[in-house]
Amino acid sequence: MANSKNPSSQSKLIAITGPTGVGKTTFINLVTGSSLKVGTSLQSCTDKIQVARCIMGGELITLIDTPGFDDTFKSQADVLKDIADFLEQTYEKGRKLTGVIYMHRISDFRVGGIARENFRLFTKICGDDAMKNVIIVTTMWEDVPEDVGERRERELSSKPIFFKDAIDNGARMMRLRHDHISAENAIIPFLRRAPEALLMQRELVDQRKQLPNTAAGIELRSELEEQKKRHRKEMQELRRDRDDAMAKKDAVHREEMRTIQDEYEKLQNQLRTVQEELRRLKSKDRTQKPKGKYSLTRAGGMIPSNDGSTKVIYVTRYRRGSGCLSGDGFEL
Repeated sequence: MANSKNPSSQSKLIAITGPTGVGKTTFINLVTGSSLKVGTSLQSCTDKIQVARCIMGGELITLIDTPGFDDTFKSQADVLKDIADFLEQTYEKGRKLTGVIYMHRISDFRVGGIARENFRLFTKICGDDAMKNVIIVTTMWEDVPEDVGERRERELSSKPIFFKDAIDNGARMMRLRHDHISAENAIIPFLRRAPEALLMQRELVDQRKQLPNTAAGIELRSELEEQKKRHRKEMQELRRDRDDAMAKKDAVHREEMRTIQDEYEKLQNQLRTVQEELRRLKSKDRTQKPKGKYSLTRAGGMIPSNDGSTKVIYVTRYRRGSGCLSGDGFEL
């Protein structure tokens, strides 16, 4: 149960991460009684970093709602840059994250390549040393039979292609039910945890690396290069099929040729997207330090950083039982 007596003066920073539609914003609203915007489709509502605060167990908690790498409106490179800017600035102010929650839908029939790649990026941002401050929270239990969810949970925790390596390095798994108590229980383990610098923070600040040269930047670049190779190979195969269809010059093969051409153009667009992603990632030069500050406004509005990049929202709505604050603004 949240407690508003004698909170610590400095808040514990807890980042909430995971793919679009997993329930990150809903989770924060359950914990704090806030009203951050929640998506009702696969389009992302968290295209900027949002923040809500509450008091729990006598500790001031700041929950940070981050965009997923499968964000509807932003490229992976741009999402990574937003996260990197936020982590860098907080670390330069002497702040470290007390915990990170990674959310995963237990209702997913299978964990596809994109989901696995997103989790690999997440682990590269955190690093092995910070895994002891990570909780993998599974959501959507109400959408699957209990035995099915338990079977998937065992598979996720026992296979290296999923969460096993993270768990071996100290991460733990928890289930989230759709209620306030269950959401609070996912936060309680962090109340007595010591903050830990993430690998990306040490790379950007202590080691002065540029974003493309961080572990996460290298991982994303490698995945994009693999996508580019796959697209080019598929396009080469389609060109051969198209040439064969053109040589036969009958009605059936003309229709086949149109289908092949449509597929070819689709792949061309995908390839252009990947090439643009790579270009954007390689352009994230850290020699120009971001000058903006992440600050929060009392009225629940938005304040852009000085360079017009990431914005944050300060949520002032609260439910009495949660102890969510509505104070005079906040600066990390």
